[in-house]
Amino acid sequence: MSRSRKPRLIYDPNSPENKRALDAAERKVTRLLLVAGPTAILAGSALGMTVQVGFLLLALAGGLAFALGLCGLAGSKQAALPAFLLGLGAPFVLTFGGHSVLMDRIGHVERCVVREAEEHRSAKRPVVEYVLGCPSGDVEITEDWSERLRAPEGDVRIGPPLRPVLAAPDLWNLPLVVGVLVAMTTAIPVARLLRKQP
Repeated sequence: MSRSRKPRLIYDPNSPENKRALDAAERKVTRLLLVAGPTAILAGSALGMTVQVGFLLLALAGGLAFALGLCGLAGSKQAALPAFLLGLGAPFVLTFGGHSVLMDRIGHVERCVVREAEEHRSAKRPVVEYVLGCPSGDVEITEDWSERLRAPEGDVRIGPPLRPVLAAPDLWNLPLVVGVLVAMTTAIPVARLLRKQP
């Protein structure tokens, strides 16, 4: 015959030991996010500049992790908006801006002739895939439909190991790219200061 027992609370949120354990776990997760986030941003941006721009998704996941880590470190709701703006803006600036700035430094422009052009107008994002014959060799470029070549030849900026791009007016500059890196670096001590404030 089983005797009935009064249910016992296994986890007491008000227990000092449990509060300390929860704080320690929160600090560990925050540190992990603050290390893994920027690592994923830099890896995704570097791969996006060299292999394929699709690696921007990895950088965005890293930006989200970095923003969550900043929010956890600051422990303040006021830090959420700036943290997410920085975390989700940094991958775009570092991928596209970094690529453009590096191409200006190490790249050169070649006049290339279109060998093949495959249009994908029915996709969600219409693009044209080109194979261009350049003096330094054939290159493959994918351009948005609105940015496609209007002639059978065009200028291409080439700078291995970076992805080649059609030469166009530069919209990015070095201070903006460096500014994002500085903002990410200084955001961590600022978040610590916010946590220490009463």
